[in-house]
Parts: sequence; C-alpha cells; structure tokens
Amino acid sequence: MERSTVPKPPPFLAAMVAQMAATAAALSAWATAAPRTLAEVEQQALVAAQGLGNALLAGVCEVLAATPVGSPHPCACGHPVTAMHQRRAQVTTLLGPVSITRAYYSCPHCHQGHAPLDRQLGYRAGSTSAGLDELLALLGATADSFEAASTLLGRLTLVHVCPNLARAATENLGQVLQATEQQAVAAAWGPGTLPTAVATPPRLCLSMDGVLVHTEEGWREYKLGSVYTTATRPSTTHLGQEDVYAQNISYIGDVTDAATFGQRLWCEAARRGVLTAQEVVVIADGAHWIWDLAAEHFVGATQIVDWYHATHYVWQAAHAVYGEGTPLAKRWAKRRLAELWAGQVPKVLAALRHRQQRGPAVADAITYYTNHQHRMAYADYRARGLPIGSGTMESGCKQIITARLKQAGMIWSLAGARAVAAVRTWLKSNRWHEAIALRPPSLRTYQRRAA
Repeated sequence: MERSTVPKPPPFLAAMVAQMAATAAALSAWATAAPRTLAEVEQQALVAAQGLGNALLAGVCEVLAATPVGSPHPCACGHPVTAMHQRRAQVTTLLGPVSITRAYYSCPHCHQGHAPLDRQLGYRAGSTSAGLDELLALLGATADSFEAASTLLGRLTLVHVCPNLARAATENLGQVLQATEQQAVAAAWGPGTLPTAVATPPRLCLSMDGVLVHTEEGWREYKLGSVYTTATRPSTTHLGQEDVYAQNISYIGDVTDAATFGQRLWCEAARRGVLTAQEVVVIADGAHWIWDLAAEHFVGATQIVDWYHATHYVWQAAHAVYGEGTPLAKRWAKRRLAELWAGQVPKVLAALRHRQQRGPAVADAITYYTNHQHRMAYADYRARGLPIGSGTMESGCKQIITARLKQAGMIWSLAGARAVAAVRTWLKSNRWHEAIALRPPSLRTYQRRAA
C-alpha cells in the first residue's frame, strides 16, 4: 500500500509558534506585574499583534521567495537573463517594514536587473505596499492635511511615515484618475467610443457650479458637476406632500475651461445612462457658462433655475426698496415669493418694474427673471415630481473642495489641487474600489553599470 506524503510545514512555522507563545507569556507577565486598565492591556495587545503580524508576513514572503518561479523571462531587449544572486529588498507595509530576500537576475547585454518575485507580489523595493499605499491615499484625501493623515495612520496601524508619503500616494492616485477621465473624453470625441452605461435611469439629473481654490498661480475656479437620480419620500414639513431627494450621486470636476469641463461632464452623464434616460433635468444657478453647456450637451433637457438662487433676487430687491429687515420688505417679498412658487414670473416682473428706479438691486432682479423665466415654472416642476433645488451641488462643492482644499492658510500647487480633488470626486461618488483597481503595478527597474 502506498504511503501518503504529508507536506512538510514551512520552516518558519515552528518559529511563529514559538514567537506567539513567547509573546503571550510576556504579555501575561506584564499584565499581572501591576494593576492594569483595559486601555493599557488593549494597547499592549495591539503592539504585540502587530509584531506577530509582521513576522507572519515576513515568513510567508520567505516561503514565496524560496518557491521556484521557473526560468526568468527574456529581457525586454530580447536577450536571455542570467541568475546573479540573492538580493534583499525592503517594503513598508500595513504591519511595518518587511525585508524580502529574493532571486535577482541581470541581463549581460543591456545591464537591466530583474526580480520576478517583485512583479508577482506587485511591489517596488524601497517603497510601500499596495495596502499601505491605498490607506495613505484615503487618509490623504480625507484628513484635514497630509500631516494629519500621517498622524492618523500612526494611530490606526502603529506604522509611522512622513507626511510626504501621504501626499505622494494621494496625488499619484489622483493623476491616474485624471488620466482615466481624459482617456474617456478622448475616446468619445475621437473614434466615437462611448462610455459604457452602468444603468438606464428613468430620470437623470445634472447640476454644475464653480468654487475658487487658492493655488500658487492665484485663485482658480474648480468646476464641479454632479449626476444623480431622484426618489420621493413623505414630506416632514408639508402634510400629505412628498419631498424629492437625490440619490446615487456621482461627481466630475477639474480646474479647466468650460468647453473641456462640458465634455467631461457629458462623459460622466453617458456613463450614468443619459443617452437612454427617459427624462433629463439640469438644475443650476444663473451662470451663463452652465446654461451654454446644458444647451450644447443635453439637448431637450428640462432646465431649472435653483429655487434658492431665484429667491435671493426677490429679497435683494425688497431690501433695496423698503429697507433691510423692515415689515414692509418682508410682506412685499413674501407676496413675490408666492407668485414665484406658483410659476407666475410675469407678475414678479411687473411688481419689480414698478420699482425699477429704486436702485441696481431691482435692475439686477429684473434682468435675472427676464433671462430665466422659462426656467422658473416651479408649479409645473413640482407637479411632475422634479427637484427644484441644487442643494446636491452645493453640498458637493463643500464636501469635495471646501472641506479639504480650503482649510485655513492652504495654498496648493495647481497639479496637487487637481489630483486631490480627483481622488475626492471618485471617493464621494462611491467609486473607491474602481479607483484603486486603476492603479498601475508599482514596479522598479534596476540599471547596473557595465563592467
């Protein structure tokens, strides 16, 4: 009868068992040597767990390094490579620095070096692991600063790195995402390869706005667009009515001209299904560049001026005519707002024209309502279940730009601001896993001097 062969355990297995036992004994002795709080024991256990995890990771890498990988592939120059020797590489991981001794090959023709295990594991010697790099990019995009990201990483993982590593991880990912967005635009406006739609929504809404960012080149406008669907729920303020709210929100943006931004927003809308949506709605304030883009890229869409922007002009005119905060101003404004709410813009304009000599605020209101009255049929919009506010866009500007790029005293490089904002747009669009999957492998090439 044939005897079954049992795989020999890895050499580091016994060492790990011994280290685990020694760690447990040391932790127990420390805990009983003096009265300890749970917080103290928890912290010591965390430090011990990290040490064990680091040893386990290093041991598994040693097993992989000792596993034959077959003959190395030919060099990129076409010549065969030869085994040279074992070389040690270090990579900083979520469990701390790990050293890996692996086979290293060199090409005698072009003198390029090759480490097959590096490619298999997807790391670059002297750098950070993919897991740590992802966490650094996430913290770099969400913490108040790169210094705060570095500090938070240390608190979470006990791994301490300099803030520049958080900056590099965040900006490198942002550059990858920017390139991906630019490729989609180039494909759509070049050979005509349209973005693949992820859904076919019955209604798709879009909003656009701009927010200023302080850069080394001065204050620059970051144009931001949002694409979303809507749903309804019982109103908490108006009994028997329903409120319309945004859901499945995605964002796109950049510091660029309006024409380029329009192309990028269209690509995002196409990805979200604008070409097959039964209804398309554009909601925004009165900026001319926004409505020019809406007319160019979303022909036939219902255009709606944001309700809160529209009411602003009523109040400005009321204050100019009757005085700010006066009872007369409040009564006059409320009557105009009721007319505006009912979509009766001609009545609002008539009331304003009777007072058009009362200052520039009234003249501005007349111009605003004259130019946009076809976008202010609010009663009709509500009857159709359409949103009339661009709060989604206002929130997006605050979440993506203001909360991270407009902290006190911040002055960004233009490239850095664009990259960090790109990471935040994908993160706030719930596309983080897609973003991380787009990163190219972190590999290093070695150039050895000829003898």
